[in-house]
Amino acid sequence: MFHLIMGIFIAVKAQALIYAVVVLSDCDECGFNDLGKLLFGGLALALLVGVGISILVWKLKARDGSATSFVSIHSAGKPKDAR
Repeated sequence: MFHLIMGIFIAVKAQALIYAVVVLSDCDECGFNDLGKLLFGGLALALLVGVGISILVWKLKARDGSATSFVSIHSAGKPKDAR
């Protein structure tokens, strides 16, 4: 439950940051010529945030000691007779 609350908190802060960037970057000279730069910047930002969150989740899972570290598809019992 804590992770869900923290995820929501981070999403709200990210949204506020995006709104601040939009307000600060608003200019009269900016037109459709800069649209490609804005889209590329947004894509780069989304990738960085996604990778950061993935690494954070990966580190939190690695810290959890109850997770199974190895799963085998073979049974641990004695092998059957080979005929």
